[in-house]
Amino acid sequence: MGRICAYCGEKKKLTKEHIWPKCINKRMPELELKFLDNKKIVTSSELVISDVCAHCNNVKLSQLDYYLCSLFDLYFKNFIQDKKAFKFKYDYNLLLRTLLKITYNSSRTKSRENNDFEKFKNYILYGNELREDIVVKLDLIMPAVHNEKKIYPKSTRCGTFDINFKQDNFILRMISLNSFYFYIIISKEENIITELAEIELRYLIKNIPGTIIHPYKKEINITNYSNLDTFNIHQHHILTNKKYYEKFLKK
Repeated sequence: MGRICAYCGEKKKLTKEHIWPKCINKRMPELELKFLDNKKIVTSSELVISDVCAHCNNVKLSQLDYYLCSLFDLYFKNFIQDKKAFKFKYDYNLLLRTLLKITYNSSRTKSRENNDFEKFKNYILYGNELREDIVVKLDLIMPAVHNEKKIYPKSTRCGTFDINFKQDNFILRMISLNSFYFYIIISKEENIITELAEIELRYLIKNIPGTIIHPYKKEINITNYSNLDTFNIHQHHILTNKKYYEKFLKK
């Protein structure tokens, strides 16, 4: 007897779905260590979750994996070296669905019940609707320089981020590949109808770095860069979780 697929909701035999697309893992084999924040563990294994049916996994979701890897080949594999104007071309529907898929996959390693992102599962599978409850920003991270040597922001990351501001109406998530940091502002309600929610959204948009990825356009021109580099974008994570990496490396 099958179990319930996390996407289509049908009872079927389930398969292993990669949290990060397998094609990304193959393109970045040097990233051997993965950190699961909710479990506070470091592992060298690929991160998977076994709750997706074969059709959703290999037909619907694989299209999004292919799209992300095409962006990797066009953009993400190249580190941004300076703060020159940068043109980023995209399909907003595919990009947002891909970012939400990674977010939803990652969140289920923590909780499958009362999951904040389950409401997006049909949009992830099928798209073709306007999501006015989500804003995406893209920031480009510079290499740091240490002893006259450039240290590049080589990593993939998915999780929460903090701007020292309490959000009552929104959920914040971040997904990054090397220099490219996508910040996602997600309304807890489908419609932003209160004045306080609008004030909160304006504050978040102003204080979260990056350029808004416009849902009605196919490209953006990035000229406004933050002052973040490899060191300060990773510093908090490394200092906070140093003991878990040390524990793993002592094995």
